[in-house]
Amino acid sequence: MTDCKLQITECKNLILRTAKTGQFEGQKFFGCSHYPLCSYLIPLHFDENSMPKQQEKLARAFGLFVRSNYFIYATYGVVYFNLRQAAFMDYLLRTDIVVSNDFYNNVEVGLTGAKIYNELFYHLFLIPTIETKRYLINNFPETYSNLTAENFLTRFFNDGIDYDKHIVNEDVFKPYSDIETYDR
Repeated sequence: MTDCKLQITECKNLILRTAKTGQFEGQKFFGCSHYPLCSYLIPLHFDENSMPKQQEKLARAFGLFVRSNYFIYATYGVVYFNLRQAAFMDYLLRTDIVVSNDFYNNVEVGLTGAKIYNELFYHLFLIPTIETKRYLINNFPETYSNLTAENFLTRFFNDGIDYDKHIVNEDVFKPYSDIETYDR
């Protein structure tokens, strides 16, 4: 994997592709539409059968974070500081964790079959990695086009996130970041 030569954090040039040869044959990935000028890619293969214990804990925290119908500091701290891999995020969003209900009825199904709603997209988009931002932008273009604080009726973390400036106060969530102590 190489850095995008275009150096755009919010790159919208990725397209869903399938590896045709090699050890990853048949597996999905996002690749730049400017290839070979840009060889940036985001692999999407995740083997749930060889999931380490830390990722199992993260999956449980993510499930609680999503299904609680309101986000809580402990689960967002774990998700924010530990969910850095787009392939794992895609795996989680393709499970039955994200469903439409009376509270979240704006679910978008992305190009990979993953599901997301506006509030979840917004909070995952705050995770400070280029890979996760590019994954979200390119997999959920409709939700990304609606990404403004005005589109969210509920602001879950009044003292942890500046919703107008899209900034996370990491000091507020840091006490909840240790996935090894998170066991629910």
